[in-house]
This record gives sequence, C-alpha cells and structure tokens, in this order.
Amino acid sequence: MSRSILEIRNGHQHGPITSFINQKNVKQLNPFVLWDHFQTEGLAGTTGFGFHGHSGVATISYPVIGDIIHEDTDGNKGKLEAGGVQLMASGAGVLHKETVYPNQGVTDAFQLWTLLPQDEVEMGPVSYSLAQKEQAPVVTTPVSKTKILIGQHSGAFSPAKHSVDIAYLEVNITPNGTWQHAVEKGQTSGFIYVRSGEISLNKNLLKANHLGVLNQSDDDLSLTAGDSGAVIMVALGQPLDQSIISSGSSMHSSQERLNLGSHNIQRLTKALDATPNKAI
Repeated sequence: MSRSILEIRNGHQHGPITSFINQKNVKQLNPFVLWDHFQTEGLAGTTGFGFHGHSGVATISYPVIGDIIHEDTDGNKGKLEAGGVQLMASGAGVLHKETVYPNQGVTDAFQLWTLLPQDEVEMGPVSYSLAQKEQAPVVTTPVSKTKILIGQHSGAFSPAKHSVDIAYLEVNITPNGTWQHAVEKGQTSGFIYVRSGEISLNKNLLKANHLGVLNQSDDDLSLTAGDSGAVIMVALGQPLDQSIISSGSSMHSSQERLNLGSHNIQRLTKALDATPNKAI
C-alpha cells in the first residue's frame, strides 16, 4: 500500500497552544497521543507551565525558538537549548515544571507525547534524556537537511533514546526538491506537520500549519516540496497493542493502572505542597 494522507487537520487553538491530537482522535495515531505547537510573541519575561503531573506517557519537547528549563520530582533538572530535544518518560507518575525563556520575546516549540509499553515501562521509574542542538545528527543531501530528534534516518541515530519504536524528524527541503525516508518495518502510524511552505505526497497537498495523518502502512516516504521549499516535522511509530485509557494528562492500558498513576500524582503533589518554596 502506497503512502497517502488520510486526513488534514487545522488544529484547535487555545491561548498560545494549537493542538492537533485530542481525546476524540487519541487512538488514531497510536503510539502518538498528543501533538501541540506552542507560540508566543512580545513577551517581557518567561512563560511556561508550573508543576503538573503525568503517568503512562512520554513527553518529548522540541523548542525551535527559546530555551526550556526542566525540573521534576524525580530529581532531573536541566536546560534544553533551542534546537535540542528532551524526552521524559513519566512511568508510574511524576510532576514536572517547564519554564520557557523567550528569544527577544518570541517562543516557538513543539511537544509530542507517546504511550509507554504496558510491560515494566508503563508503571516503571521515570526516565529522562536529551540531545542538545549540536548533538542531534543532521543528514544532508543536495535537496534536504534532516535533523534526527528521535530514532533514525539514513543510518544516523539520535542519542535521545525512547522505549517506543519511533522516528521523529525535522526536515528542510529546497524548492521543488524531493525528500525520501526508508520507513522501518512496523512503523505504520504517523503524521506530517508543515511548518512552512507546502509538500505533496502521492498527489496529496499539505500546506503550512496543517497536519496530515498518514494511512496505516510502513511503505517508504517520498515528499516533494513546492516552489518555496518546505520545513516539515515527521513522526512515524509502531502502534502499541494495548488499550488507551485517558484522564487527559495521563494515559494507561487499564483503568486500574490509571487509578494508580493518579494516586501517585496526588501523593507527589501533597509532598510538593508541603515543601518550603516548592523546592525539590
């Protein structure tokens, strides 16, 4: 089966966030369960999200403009510079805080969530990894540059590791250039998001700020940019054979596990609230 675009999404905007995967369509792109684009302009100071909890999911942050300071209740702290990627697998439950430092008042960032495998990972310990901009491999051809955020492209691999089999790529294609990607066997689920320009896939046209849901197939991808070129994000993954029970901020393979994750988050929240100055 050749690759095609099944559906084009404009996204739902709420404040500075545009969301493209929500509770109504959360099962369609398994293992991907959230895709948000965060943009602001004219900020005088920092922005971001105070301590909040997750369980059963991995959050993958990619700031294009502006840096992110991460802090969580598992003791992880660090600065993710613009152009780098950070992955936090929440396991059985964690609270984290993200402070965004704009660049001249501007922020532009993406967050991708995946499920966690229902073996020991879903209810396991928190894990945290990142690849700064200079650590993320870039594969260059005469018509494209591909940054590998997670997974692999053309034999190059990201140092940021994930327990789920995915490829997460940022691709810059020259005007009318064609970009190709050999999809790993089993990575049948995926989407393409166009940051600028436009691309065509098997006679399907996708324009800027639109997300295209791919049909279920692990055939290779061949994308052609329009006259002005294109900058795109590509996410491909192997679906997990498990149920998806969601509370919004947490997702698990059973109601029992969701309840346990929620209990752990409540326990961590009480402990944090009792800590002077919210210091971890």
